Amino acid sequence: MDIEYLRTIIAVLREKSFSKAAVSLNVTQSAVSHRVRFLEDSFGCRLIDRSGAELIPTDMGLRFLKKAERIVQLEEDLIQDVAHPGADLKLSIGSTVAFAVSHMSKIMNTFLLSNSDGANFKILVQHPKALLDGLKGGLFDITVIEHNGNLDFRGLKTFELPDDEMIFIINAKPDLARYNSPLSWLLDNRIITRVEGCSCRDMLSENLRKCSLQLNDFRGVIVCDDLKFMIESVLAGQGVAFVSKALVKAHLEKGLLHEYCIEGFNHLRKMTVAIKQEKINDEKIRSLLGTIVDMVNVTALLPLLWLPLLQEYEHLAPFAV
Repeated sequence: MDIEYLRTIIAVLREKSFSKAAVSLNVTQSAVSHRVRFLEDSFGCRLIDRSGAELIPTDMGLRFLKKAERIVQLEEDLIQDVAHPGADLKLSIGSTVAFAVSHMSKIMNTFLLSNSDGANFKILVQHPKALLDGLKGGLFDITVIEHNGNLDFRGLKTFELPDDEMIFIINAKPDLARYNSPLSWLLDNRIITRVEGCSCRDMLSENLRKCSLQLNDFRGVIVCDDLKFMIESVLAGQGVAFVSKALVKAHLEKGLLHEYCIEGFNHLRKMTVAIKQEKINDEKIRSLLGTIVDMVNVTALLPLLWLPLLQEYEHLAPFAV
């Protein structure tokens, strides 16, 4: 059996969509459908329940999924051992896109400087639910997830980082005097937003729902999955966007972009580092966690919030000073 077929059904059930799985695998949707149908025909049973709004595994599909994830992980471990005999297994790191763009290159540079023994890495950027499922399924050793507080981290070791500040950005200061309220000004713009499943899009939708509004109440909507394109579009005056302030810090300091917050909106997004329980004593995981802690300035947290962390990770004590 082609292992790519196993990767395909894992992607379909993780994304809960044939089309999203096709994008993540960089293949056509028809190829995804063909592979799933081949597996179901080969085993003589349905692996995916297609009756609801989202695709979910059948009872047999759930059993199949668990074993498929183990087989894929074994193949990756085998390739790693053969390609790098005697070397440590690579670290598999998952991150949401904003954190990756804002912090990951600095984190990796700092980590590599203090770990010069030839560590190997796999870094994947995905949306929050996919990262959480991937961590629980053994696809990641450690994840950094920006989220809205609605994820189930049970069974995992987690560390809370400082909240990520979310802001509306525009290329010129708004003339609020022309409007009845800041919200009416906001809605008179075209909104440039990420695809569904991304925490910034979900957070924006939740804020709008509190005001009995939705995305279609903006003057126009542009949906894309490229942060660089979103920021460049705002710089070009194409609309406003709801993004992490860390992403556009340089643009704000230069005056190329302006930030705005809406009173009553939630502008703080949670950031959580999650690790499987059995990985918490791994030296490289501990070292990487310390690097992440340093890079995102966790020293800003109250000392009492740090106490549980320091008790388990004594090497992080210098960061809490």
